[in-house]
Amino acid sequence: MTDHFRQLLNEAKAEMNDTGPLNELDRQAYLTSKLVAKHAKKTDTPLSLVKSDDELLARFIDEYDLDIQKDSSQYGWLDREMKLSYHGFAKAVLAYDKSLQRYDFERELTSPTGDAIQPVKAPGMSITEVAAAYSKERQRGNAWAAKTIIEKADHIKLLEEILGGGTDVRMLTAMEAKRVKDTLLAYPRNRSKNPITRGRPLADVLDLPGIRIIQVATINKYLQTYHELFEWAKQNHHTNDNFFSGLAVKQTKKNKDGDRDAYTDEQIRLILRTVLHNEDGLVSKPYQKWATLIGIYTGARLGEIAQLHLKDIHQEDGIWVFNMNEEGDRKSLKTSAARRLVPIHSKLIEAGLLDYIQTMADKKATKLFPDFSYDPKNGWGRQQSRWFNERLLVQLGLKSKTRVFHSLRHTVNTRLLQVGVADPLVKSIIGHEQDGMTHRQYFKEGFTLQQRNEAMQKLDYSL
Repeated sequence: MTDHFRQLLNEAKAEMNDTGPLNELDRQAYLTSKLVAKHAKKTDTPLSLVKSDDELLARFIDEYDLDIQKDSSQYGWLDREMKLSYHGFAKAVLAYDKSLQRYDFERELTSPTGDAIQPVKAPGMSITEVAAAYSKERQRGNAWAAKTIIEKADHIKLLEEILGGGTDVRMLTAMEAKRVKDTLLAYPRNRSKNPITRGRPLADVLDLPGIRIIQVATINKYLQTYHELFEWAKQNHHTNDNFFSGLAVKQTKKNKDGDRDAYTDEQIRLILRTVLHNEDGLVSKPYQKWATLIGIYTGARLGEIAQLHLKDIHQEDGIWVFNMNEEGDRKSLKTSAARRLVPIHSKLIEAGLLDYIQTMADKKATKLFPDFSYDPKNGWGRQQSRWFNERLLVQLGLKSKTRVFHSLRHTVNTRLLQVGVADPLVKSIIGHEQDGMTHRQYFKEGFTLQQRNEAMQKLDYSL
């Protein structure tokens, strides 16, 4: 579509270069066509002043030998893109016509034959090349965790499928960015896993009846990747524009996908009784008990808990701490703020955490939870996530879309704030980035371990 209308635009420009700007009749015709196309793409009405849509699309399909049937979803997609493309074409013709009606003393001089002297323009980088360079730089700077690397690769793979990996990034327009967003708005969930969509071309899986599409939060993750990619490309002079800026789908807070609810004190007490006393036999592995308790009394991310080594649990200034770091077997942290010392709550010690650590040391273990296996996409702790979310919560009647293991993090954050712990101090405990220039730049030493320990011990679920 882009090549088709670019050719038409070049032909229109060549004619104007030979004969001068548009005459008034032609100019009015293009203005009318532009307005009609704009109305057609907004209201899904025909391009009636150009040609009948069926005739126009039939000629396009025939010219490029496309295998698109009139009643197919691809036909509807082509119809929408034709209206969008024609509007852009008419707008570009009028813009070039306007440029010929004024003097531009910064343009290149022409040769004696009248032909413009055009410098040889080297080909630009393709989407695939730019994406590879961008990803290599991010990984070189350790900006992405293992899970993020896989996620970004999936996002870029879809972008290449939509626009073509060999497409020159300098040739992209807002029209292509909108096509990517429109595709995401109709993109099916678990495309590579669902038997109905697995292995089928992209055009075949959009708008399939009965297929669930990805959530808004997921759409925005894709768009954020593309925004970051082309912002990098712009900053590194591979392109002049980032057409993916500002494309995120707006959401109201209450409907935002991915929200997590904090547990109530009664719900936490129910979980504590279950894992501490195990009267129902739900706990069959040590990690099920201890990973849950550590989550309840630290607010740490599951990935941080699951990758702990025995040497990461030690005393500093007489205070027992979890040392959250990246040193060891495929360990990673989400942000620099996640690198921290988390005081161990007295309730964990009372429950026997230090005895468990000694037992693991006697067994010559190096990791706190040696049963955990590593998943390239999700890191360590996948077993705990499944047990907690799919068995424990279900058996206790607490299962919901907004309550998962990660909700323990929201719970600790909420409870510490409720007992009067200052927000910056809470952030330093649970590993959130600080807000504001003062804390980010001028308070780098952070709160003392004693301050964090005193705050942590205020966490009380009154079991």
